[in-house]
Parts: sequence; structure tokens; C-alpha cells
Amino acid sequence: MYFQGQKTLRDVEEAVHKIRASLQPNTTLDTSKELDSLQLLDEAQAGVRMLKAQLGNVSAAYGEIQIRSDGAARGAVQDGCSDVLTKLFRGWRFFGGNLYYFSQERKWWDDAEQFCVSQDSHLTSVSSQAEQEFLSNETKGEDHWIGLTDLGTEGSWRWVDGTEYRADTSRGFWEENQPDNWHQGTGGREDCVEIRPRKLNTWNDANCTQLSRWICKQAHGLAGL
Repeated sequence: MYFQGQKTLRDVEEAVHKIRASLQPNTTLDTSKELDSLQLLDEAQAGVRMLKAQLGNVSAAYGEIQIRSDGAARGAVQDGCSDVLTKLFRGWRFFGGNLYYFSQERKWWDDAEQFCVSQDSHLTSVSSQAEQEFLSNETKGEDHWIGLTDLGTEGSWRWVDGTEYRADTSRGFWEENQPDNWHQGTGGREDCVEIRPRKLNTWNDANCTQLSRWICKQAHGLAGL
């Protein structure tokens, strides 16, 4: 899949080069056709950038696979590699040995978690400043559910993937005066957490029935290799 992607990239880059050459000042195209060609060129260049990013992501994951495959059974390596590559080509992102999915749809927090579970993952936990920055950058300014909740016991926060919640190291990730357990204008409880990149990359507790995008994390997705 990786080498097929490389070949596709070369083919696309060659096509972009030909289009650019055809739009030199001596072109005989009329204005409307030239504008159409320019638009196609912009779209092709955007496709090249996207494909390069995707291949870079696959390359990073492949390097991790090679490292982790030392001493592992061949069958486990093949199965794990297949799962990783399938997710990457479906739009999952690779970072720090984990796989992440950033939704375009919006769901309640519980429905979002159920979607993640169906993908052998959970709503994401956050364990470091580097991971927080990665998630914030990838959300492109949109609020997203993460896997932090105090459902069941008010004020007792936990990550749904089983990661230990550490109040001391997480304090800097919360928005000022949050969590406050106050659902503005409607009353009710706020037991689920969203990452709000528009607000200095911080967390906010919100009502779990609020519709929002979400982030799944297949934690240590290559650990089984």
C-alpha cells in the first residue's frame, strides 16, 4: 500500500507539472478554459500535499512497526501491520505509537465512545503536553469530545481507556475556572470533557448530551507487534 501510494504520488506530480507547463504565457487557451485549468491545478496541488502527508504518516508508522517487530512472531507483525495501514488509509493519524481518529460527524459523548469501541479504541486520553498539542493542532479549531468523565461520582475524573487521571499534571490543560459542572442556560450536569482549541487549547466540562465531534485513540496500537 505504501509503495502504491508512492507511485500514485509520482504520477500526480507529473500530471501537475504537465498542467503547469501548458499554462505558460504562450498558451493558446481562452480565458475561461485557462481559469478552469488553474482551478484544476490548485486542486491537484492540494491533492499532492495531502498524499505526501498521508505517506509521511504511513512511513512513521512503518518505522515504528520495524522497531517493535524485533523478536515478535511473524504472524502478529503481519496482522498488526495490516490493521495499522488500514486505519491510516481510512484517515486515522499516527502519533507517539498511537492511532487517532478525528471525526467529522457530531454525536453525544456516550455515542462517540461507542463508535470508538466499535473501532477497537476509546475516546482519547491525554498523557503529556506533546499529546495535548498534537490533538489541539489536528482538531483545526473545532471542539472535540475526549475520554475524560466524572459520570457516577461527581468530581472523580477518570479516563475511559483506563489511563490514570493525574490532577496535578492535568491542571494546566483545563480552561480557567473549569471544571464547573454548570450547563449554561439549561441547568443539568456537566460530566463529560471536550477539548476546545479555540480557547488556548484547554478542556471544558460539558453536558454529555451535547452534540460534538470526537477523537478516538487506539492506545499503543502497535504494542501487540
